Amino acid sequence: MLRFLAPALFLVGTGMAFAQTSGIPPEELTNTRRQAGDAINVCVDATGQSRAFDLDVARAIGDALFLQVNPIEGFGGFPVNGDGFIDELTLAMNNTCDLFMGVSVSTEAQVSEAFSITRPYVTIPFVLAVANPDWQKLADIPLDQRLGTAMASIGEMTYITWAQQRAKSERWIRLPYADPNLMATRVLDGTIAGMILWQPALAKLQQERTEAQTLRIIGTDPVAETAIRVGALVSSRNSFLRNQVDQAIDALTEDGTIDALLEKHHYMGHAGE
Repeated sequence: MLRFLAPALFLVGTGMAFAQTSGIPPEELTNTRRQAGDAINVCVDATGQSRAFDLDVARAIGDALFLQVNPIEGFGGFPVNGDGFIDELTLAMNNTCDLFMGVSVSTEAQVSEAFSITRPYVTIPFVLAVANPDWQKLADIPLDQRLGTAMASIGEMTYITWAQQRAKSERWIRLPYADPNLMATRVLDGTIAGMILWQPALAKLQQERTEAQTLRIIGTDPVAETAIRVGALVSSRNSFLRNQVDQAIDALTEDGTIDALLEKHHYMGHAGE
């Protein structure tokens, strides 16, 4: 299990944290900057919950900069502990990608020299979803009930931090799930009382499963609310592009474009930080 307070890069499509380590041989890295002309290569996690939204934001950024966006896929399928992710990401940012959409980095994070981080283009919360129509907040759920949490996610970390400060009799039993679809099934059949997961994951479930539309979002108190600020990675060799992307994000935040994309994808949250 990863140390929760260590600097880490979060791939928000899964909510998982990955340590900043890399063992890439130098000969695998390209040392020349790509000449993209009027196009940029945009990479996304193929298995990410917010993949379609992130690509829409990337296209909006491209439109604002008069650049053609070339989506590059193929990332994803990494184990929960993140083995191999940082190496693959570092190679991609150095050799292939101009932008990698859909990441959140803590303020203390130390990232690879191959990339830098844009300002956030959106902030989206973790939510608590239940099937019981009578509960309005977490505190309404009896303590003998069990909760599901998205494994290795920031939402799970927040719950664990809160629970560690409580006596065993004053907290809910937590069951971590790597598969949000299975976790939703367990809420619907009553095995667990509710589930803490990133809201786009819930939106995707409710779009794909009719029965999941009965799930309701309720307050997380007494546990603090958790949200992820989502940004993109830019090749560190292209500071000009990084500045242009930041300016585009500001413009798309101010003119309502990103908020409109949130509404289109049925996401909670808001544009920018």
